Amino acid sequence: MDHSKYMQGFIHYERSPEIKGIQYFEHIVRAIEKKEVLRLYYLPFYEDKPYFSEVHPYLLKEHESRWYMVGLNAFKGKVRTYALDRIRDLQVAAGTEYSPPAFNTEAYFKYAIGIIAPEGIPPLIKLAVQLTQAQYLITRPWHDSQNIVEENEEQVVFSFRVHPTYEFRSRILSLGKDGTILEPVSLRKEMKQELEQVLKHY
Repeated sequence: MDHSKYMQGFIHYERSPEIKGIQYFEHIVRAIEKKEVLRLYYLPFYEDKPYFSEVHPYLLKEHESRWYMVGLNAFKGKVRTYALDRIRDLQVAAGTEYSPPAFNTEAYFKYAIGIIAPEGIPPLIKLAVQLTQAQYLITRPWHDSQNIVEENEEQVVFSFRVHPTYEFRSRILSLGKDGTILEPVSLRKEMKQELEQVLKHY
């Protein structure tokens, strides 16, 4: 009996979309190993046309079925993150000296959820979640820094030491009425303003 065909009737796997930009994966790995600078023809989400950048590649990172390259932008002198599916062309920048990473890649994403990692130590964030939804966070934490501060019959208060990036804020909004930011007050106000803007569209 072909067990794979037999099980297809009652086991459904999550299907990941086609990963675009994967053709650059090996080239980037090779450049990291050989310490080569890459010349990218790159189209950011917020631009209409692609442009050239010279990047010193340090790391490849996967996030939600997409691959990203983290590296030093030679023109800006800052570490940036590049989505592989936004790369339009990639070549080795011959003759350009490679600058080794001046940071630990694990530490770089220590306070990040997703692929955006702002500098500095973020504030301690406290999030109150209704008990039914809280079970999802307990069984599948959002971040290594997640802790339970308080709990009762109605809700659980979690604390996070993360940057309140778009990724983190999106997760909070996904909780709907079941999630409320308690601290810091500045983030609470920002989330309230964002929700008020959302309501204007309804």
